[in-house]
Amino acid sequence: MKTHIKLSLLLTPAIFLLAFWILALSSGGLPASIGLLKMLLWALLLSFGIAYSITLFIREVLDKKDE
Repeated sequence: MKTHIKLSLLLTPAIFLLAFWILALSSGGLPASIGLLKMLLWALLLSFGIAYSITLFIREVLDKKDE
């Protein structure tokens, strides 16, 4: 469990940049409507969730390969 979190934290910044870019540029009024700080926090939460899902998926694939 702790390994998944550590690996997810390592992967989160790469996904964060993409998520922030998508949130900021996809809808022109989003930063103005919800605020920049809230949008940054939303992108960070989204990025960590995606990174955690990726690490869980990779672990499952590697475990199935070893069987």
